[in-house]
Amino acid sequence: MTIRRATPADAAVIARLNAHVQGWHAEHYPEVFHAMPDPDGLTAYFADRLSDPTCTAFLAGEPALGYALCALQEREASVFSPAIRRLMIDHIAVAPEARRKGHGRALLDASRQLARDLAVDEIMLDTWEANHAAHAFFRAAGFSPRRMLFRTTP
Repeated sequence: MTIRRATPADAAVIARLNAHVQGWHAEHYPEVFHAMPDPDGLTAYFADRLSDPTCTAFLAGEPALGYALCALQEREASVFSPAIRRLMIDHIAVAPEARRKGHGRALLDASRQLARDLAVDEIMLDTWEANHAAHAFFRAAGFSPRRMLFRTTP
């Protein structure tokens, strides 16, 4: 399986790969997500992220069938907690037709290697409560829940 680092020139590819994820989020959380975001806006968003030196994205497959977008986060020590360096996997997505073929695992493996290269303390990601298939995948890959967010309306 081919895994490579994305560049800002890959922004449109990532925007395309993001479409089904965005659709799932909009279907399950319509009050939070747009079903059809502006394609040019999405491409510009990903180009901006890929230009940030703290951000790394990986593409799986040729042509690309999945991506992972990772960001280095650093927090100084405070009265509440010690300093921490973490790799946050902001996005990970595999095209529906390419699932269960190792792309997601390869993207997580590349992210873990990046975390080792950056000498971070931990890798974090977040997922929406309704995304049970993703939860099972993340648990199988060694992730475990850390915290929960609760919500209500006024």
